[in-house]
Parts: sequence; structure tokens; C-alpha cells
Amino acid sequence: MKAISAKIAVTLILIALLGPILGGCSSGKVYTKTRFLMDTKVDLVLYGLPAGQAESAAEEIFKEMGRLENVLSRYVPGSDVNRINAAAGRVPVEVQPETIAVVQKALEIARLSGGAFDPTVGPLLEVWGWGAGDPAVPAAQDIIDVLPLVGYQSVEIDVHRSTVFLPLPDMKMDLGGIAKGFIVDRGQALAKELSCSASYINAGGDINIEGRKPDGKDWRIAIQDPRDPQEWAAIIPLQGGSVATSGDYQRSFKENGEVFHHILDPHQGMPATGLRSATVVAPDAMAADALATAVFVLGRKDGLKLLESLDGIEGVVIDLGGEIHASSGLVSKIEIPSS
Repeated sequence: MKAISAKIAVTLILIALLGPILGGCSSGKVYTKTRFLMDTKVDLVLYGLPAGQAESAAEEIFKEMGRLENVLSRYVPGSDVNRINAAAGRVPVEVQPETIAVVQKALEIARLSGGAFDPTVGPLLEVWGWGAGDPAVPAAQDIIDVLPLVGYQSVEIDVHRSTVFLPLPDMKMDLGGIAKGFIVDRGQALAKELSCSASYINAGGDINIEGRKPDGKDWRIAIQDPRDPQEWAAIIPLQGGSVATSGDYQRSFKENGEVFHHILDPHQGMPATGLRSATVVAPDAMAADALATAVFVLGRKDGLKLLESLDGIEGVVIDLGGEIHASSGLVSKIEIPSS
């Protein structure tokens, strides 16, 4: 596998986009809107609609994305995932079709990755304090105590009854590593239904692009250096599709001089080691989202091996030494800016 020496780079941005947006807003052919959803900033860009129609379309898209967040977030009281967790060890829970679809895909990627991505990682996230209060390093025994509750193999889905069941008390499902991608995909599908000639959605680094740029050129996705927001390490040209990244910089805290991030190895209960970031290019953001987590946990060798085994999926990882390693389908396409 080819390795390209470069700066550490982890955050996804869309480049060569702001110019067309800022230059075209007054014409009504390009419409931009930002909303805070899913605990992140969501950028929406719609091409090819009159101003009034674009504004209505944006509101409809954001409304649908907000509805799905209320279905799929475990932190929303009464959401499907919240109810699944509350009923763990007792009864199956009837859920929306969207929840069935996301859980099915989550279990598929869990199987493909050997559990590197696991939607039942909720108890581990809680013991580390992620999502509920200030995170802190838990006692080793606390991690040992909850590890038996993490196991995607135990999840039971009844498609005909539209139910999901966690068989062990205190099991907890967390779809945070896949639901955001699904919600972005649904927003993009709605944009297409509303006759946008092209559209772009970025929810905190989960990106879905539909259609060609008005000038006919490729979209260009840059992997940015987090230590210098003005620089990037590599550029991925795309005609469309989805990109997502997982990185050790996104959510972290320092304790006793050591930095701990939020991407946990479901087998060990500790933050995954070996990579600074994993970026996945896929046809849909749901797959890209979950696979980016899986690849990050697996590390360079096994993560790229997973990507190579999947049709239509590519990726770029940055190791702890700052080297970029690309899957075979991207190695000749990614661009490395001159320093």
C-alpha cells in the first residue's frame, strides 16, 4: 500500500465552493442555509432552484432531518433508541421503519468489521462520560463490568413486527456513529425529490454530494490539518457521493497529561490507537459514517484491508507519524498540495 508523507490532517472541508456560492446567491441559482442539528452545524447548499422555492425546500429538508434526529438519538426522551434502551432485558420495542433500516445497516457493518464498529457501545460511552456530563477516565473495573454488555451479536430484530430487542438488562444502543450519515442521506434524497440540479449537505464532516457542479468540474474535498486550519494534507476529487471522517481530535479531553478521545475500541473499552484519522468515500453517508469509525478502530493495515474488500468504497488514513495511506482506488487520484 502506497504511503504518502504529509502533515497531520483530519477535518473534512469542501473547497472551491465558497466562490460559486458567494458569487451566485443573488441570482437565485445557489441557495445556502445553516442549521444546528444532531449536536453539530449542518450546512446545506442547493443549486438550480428559484430563491423562494429554494428557501421552502431547505426548510422541508431541515424539518425532515430534525424529525429523524428525534427518532434515532438515544438522548431524546421517547425516541426509538431511547425506548429500546429503556426496555433492554424486558421486551422488544416497536420502532419506525427508519430505525429498522439504520439498525440493520449498523449490524451489517459490525459483522463486516468484526465488531470494530458496534452499535451497542452505549454502556462504554456512558462509563467514560461521553454524552452525559464531563468525560473522565473510568476505573479499570468499571470498564470490565460493562464490557459484557457490548455485543452486536445479541441484538434481535423482527422486521415483520418492526421491533428491536436488547436481551440483556442495562444494554444500550448508540447509533451516533451511523445515524448522522443516514439523516444526511435522507436530506439529500429529499433535495433530489425537490428538483435541485445539485446539492451538498455537510453535517459536522458527514458529507453527501448529489449532482455535478454547475461548471461541470469535480467537487474537491480536502482533508484539513487541524493544527493549521489554513492548510490541508490531501484533496479528494469527487463527481458525487459521500465522505465521512473519524479522528482522534474531534472530541477529546486531557487527564494527567494524557489525551483521551471518544472513539472507543468495543473489544477493549479504551480509546482506539494507531491512527490520527480515517476518511471513507462511499456512495452514501450512512456507510461512510460507520465505516470511518470501523477503520479508525481497526488501524491502518486491517482498516485498509476492510476497505479493499468492499465494492465502491475507498478511503484515506493518517497514521500517528503523519503519513497518509490511501486505498487502491484513490492512491492515484488524491492530490497532495506542495508545502
